[in-house]
Amino acid sequence: MRRPSSRAASASKKASKKPPIGVFGLGKMGGQIARRLHASGFPVVAWNRSPGPVEEAAAAGLSAHADLAAAVQAVSAAAEASAAPRVFWVMLPQGVVDDFISGSSHIGSFLRPGDIVIDGGNSFYKDSMRRAAALAERGVRFFDCGTSGGVWGEREGFALMAGGPREAWPDVEPFMRALSSGDNYGLVGPAGAGHFTKMVHNGIEYGMMEAIGEGYAVLRASPFGLDLSAVTRIYQKGSVIRSWLIDLCKDIFDSEDVEGASAVIDATGEGSWTVEAGKELGVDVRVIEDSVKVRAESKDPKNAGKYSNRIVALLRKHFGGHAVHPKRD
Repeated sequence: MRRPSSRAASASKKASKKPPIGVFGLGKMGGQIARRLHASGFPVVAWNRSPGPVEEAAAAGLSAHADLAAAVQAVSAAAEASAAPRVFWVMLPQGVVDDFISGSSHIGSFLRPGDIVIDGGNSFYKDSMRRAAALAERGVRFFDCGTSGGVWGEREGFALMAGGPREAWPDVEPFMRALSSGDNYGLVGPAGAGHFTKMVHNGIEYGMMEAIGEGYAVLRASPFGLDLSAVTRIYQKGSVIRSWLIDLCKDIFDSEDVEGASAVIDATGEGSWTVEAGKELGVDVRVIEDSVKVRAESKDPKNAGKYSNRIVALLRKHFGGHAVHPKRD
């Protein structure tokens, strides 16, 4: 067999090299994304304002920075070495995204034509459409990426719903594929479509969780003294309602003091956005709307003993790592 020339071998090696990416924001989800991409062989530059997550990322072997300019320079050097576009994956709360990608004191001041910005947080889809248009005027490609998977995403893979320019999709698909659990990712439409799809996903989640919580409240109130862990074990396999949420209920009944948990349920906004979108589009979303109302009403002390709310609050803890409030007396 003819041995390939050193030049051909070098070209093949270069072609197989994975592109670099910068992950900006190392919170609960951002840190997982950075580590999973790093474990998949991508050169990852990680940035966070506070030092703790930077130190954790560095300990995991990532190029980690608390200085923004140094992080951008590291992304630039890695992109130049691999002849790839600079890609900035932003994982920040939706309230600060505008300032971060457009403000003069954040990466907005470093962006240049040909760059790609991915917002993987839970931004409102209309904001994503606006941001995409503003960055396009500067020659910067923008993707909004709905990211689902909670605290299990790093190990099990995320579900990724992206919106953005189709012509730039080949530059970001390798990252999406690596972050997913196989084929649960995709470019679902133009700018805004990714966050819209994730918004509706979360609205559905609100309704499903509320139905589960209410169902278990009825089971608990029955005269039969039901063992809810045992009932859930039966629900888990072969039943119509079998799901990851039901699996998490089994974990809750086996490991949590449900009676001692708080009945306050926090909300991050996506359920309300789904209700608003439904009304704008003339779609009846009464189940999701009622589940949003339940979360608001959970703050009222008169609902402090509501069992269904405790189940929903604990479900949020188990899939997303969300804090459960201290129980009121």
